Amino acid sequence: MVMVPAGVAILGAGPDDKFRTADELPERTFTLREAFLVSRYEITLDQYETFVRATNRAVGGDCLTDRRKQGYWQYDAATTFRDPGFEQGGDHPVACVNWDEAQAYVAWLNTQTSGGYRLLTEVEWEYVARGGAAQNFVYPWGNDPARGCPFANVFDRTAMQAYAGMDTSGYKVFDPMDCSDDLLNTSPVGALKPNAFGVHDIIGNVAEWVEDCYSATRERLSESGVPPAETTCAKRVAKGGSWGTLAHNVRIAERLPYAATHRDDSIGIRVAKTLR
Repeated sequence: MVMVPAGVAILGAGPDDKFRTADELPERTFTLREAFLVSRYEITLDQYETFVRATNRAVGGDCLTDRRKQGYWQYDAATTFRDPGFEQGGDHPVACVNWDEAQAYVAWLNTQTSGGYRLLTEVEWEYVARGGAAQNFVYPWGNDPARGCPFANVFDRTAMQAYAGMDTSGYKVFDPMDCSDDLLNTSPVGALKPNAFGVHDIIGNVAEWVEDCYSATRERLSESGVPPAETTCAKRVAKGGSWGTLAHNVRIAERLPYAATHRDDSIGIRVAKTLR
């Protein structure tokens, strides 16, 4: 875990973000008055497997994958976190877990420890991604996506080589990151450089579920950025993009809304811990 200090968090897209969308506006600031912990790495396949075996939890399929036809993602009943459609080691981030399963993992983790573990709020996630910076950069490393390969495993030149025959006609914007990380699909956690807080893979590798319900506005957030307590949500939010995500979709402000039951070969878990 990494200690994240209290500070002022920026949420949303700034004026330099040419891909900003209505649900990323308005840009707001929030005061985080207490430090908290965040996992240095995304939760790994081995860590999640330990939870599943300890709790005898059923392994769910119907994960979104392109294993049947490269570049064409569809739900597949046989695709699970144990077999997301590509080879993984135990030190890779777990994928094909939905929001409900992420919450179950956190609940189990609290029974094995002193407690306090949870998912990040969306405000906390963006604060961690920015490394506490006061300036609202588009990416943790600045505004130029091509500088991202030392930090982020995303859809770049390496992926373009592997997906050379992919039909891109259905994309409004198709912008692979203009650099190469020599990685395809997930990579071991911590394989690339950390951000300013010492957190690895906050962008790329797998996207990460956060606590918040998805809504088209941030007006309901309290001044501390704590989301409203809601028992049901039409959709939850994943942040950070993944190994298969284009440059404009791995912006810090980008919001990926999915049902809590959605499993995806590109979405996993990062945990936070309250210090009181």
